[in-house]
Amino acid sequence: MLREISTAEKEQLHSIPELEIQARWFGGEFGRQFTSTDGEPVEIVQFGHWNHGAGPDFTETAVKVGDEIRRGSIEIDLSVDSWEGHGHGSNPGFNNVVLHVFLQGLKDGEGRFFTRSEDHQSIPQVQIDLQQLADSKPVPLTIPEARLGRCATPLADMREDDVASLLVAAAQFRLQQKLQRLQKIAETHDSEQALFQSLAEALGFRHNKVPMAVLTQRFPLAMLKKESSSKREALLFGAAGFIDFEKLEESEDPDSKAYVKELWEEWWKMRSEFEPETDRALQWKLAATRPTNHPQRRLGALAGLLDSWSAFAKTALDFESNDWDVRSRKLLAAVDHSFWKTNYTLKSKPSAKPLVLIGKDRVRDILGNILFPMAVAASPVKSWKKYAELPAVDSNESLRRAMLRLFGNDLVRRKQFSSKYFEQQALLQIYKDFCLEDASECANCPFPEQLAQWG
Repeated sequence: MLREISTAEKEQLHSIPELEIQARWFGGEFGRQFTSTDGEPVEIVQFGHWNHGAGPDFTETAVKVGDEIRRGSIEIDLSVDSWEGHGHGSNPGFNNVVLHVFLQGLKDGEGRFFTRSEDHQSIPQVQIDLQQLADSKPVPLTIPEARLGRCATPLADMREDDVASLLVAAAQFRLQQKLQRLQKIAETHDSEQALFQSLAEALGFRHNKVPMAVLTQRFPLAMLKKESSSKREALLFGAAGFIDFEKLEESEDPDSKAYVKELWEEWWKMRSEFEPETDRALQWKLAATRPTNHPQRRLGALAGLLDSWSAFAKTALDFESNDWDVRSRKLLAAVDHSFWKTNYTLKSKPSAKPLVLIGKDRVRDILGNILFPMAVAASPVKSWKKYAELPAVDSNESLRRAMLRLFGNDLVRRKQFSSKYFEQQALLQIYKDFCLEDASECANCPFPEQLAQWG
């Protein structure tokens, strides 16, 4: 049962930032053992990672409810009904939440709030003991977003050469995995379609890679190559659900109106054949997306790439050439589009300066994650040497977490073993194979013991 909250506690509650509650939770201040609002025992087996972006507060967690281990995310709210107030109940991004933690229940006489996901699944609830919160001391808000792993100790004692050889092995394994996926797509279709779909996924970034891939499956490269530039662009934007002429007429920018009108004049003639049903509409994620990475703009970059596809594909798949990678990089960096080089969305006003459609980090990711796996299969030794020289890209959330798990606060080693692109990929592979597969807060992870035998 939800206990009654005193007036003094309520006043205290309103003065405590939610960020501080998250920090105290992640620091283990409230412990691991709880009882759910349904009376079931709840144990936090793995606190996971502190998510500072959009979505649930903590990801990759493991929670034992009764006798069942549930893996997913944890959301913390000041009030139990904030779940609906913040729109989590209608957000598919919260469907993997396995525990809803809150401080304040409903007022007396208002009944009980049940936490449910967008797909109508009931989510266990835990109420934090406010008295425990009142008696505790404030904690710093600079707690790392990931906890130090058990593997950090053997890694710290390993010779530099052994760590380096470990990362080479992990990077080569990752290349093979990426190659196998590309080969499966190529076997079903052909190498150009595999390249096209993979490029679309890369342009979609992490949040929108799936809808971008689905578009390339609904409109394969062989089909799009037969159409004019304007028609294939209308197909992509129309099937993506981005051409709503009545709403887009609201745009105050004349160039945006003109561009949408061009798309609409092509799309309305094909709409009945290619517009997906409501239940098959693509789900785009817009939250926490930089303006330059808005999915409309990413689709514009794909359209620009299609305009120069023949030259790009010929160069990118010519692995026998000594400078295929240099020429491919230049072609990707040069992708252009008259509208999207100055606009963020279909309704936005143009930017004051031209915008690059495919930035240098995205170009490097396309080379490292798509083209080099293909190249290594064709020419292993020569291509690996080139791949190993690729410089690092800017750090992302997964890479930061991987380095925190493996190296902790050892800034020297973190910098030393992430200066090359292949090293970053190796760290991500170790993180994926061990950290994300573990649901025991490192206790049962085999990686620390394997490290003791390495070299």
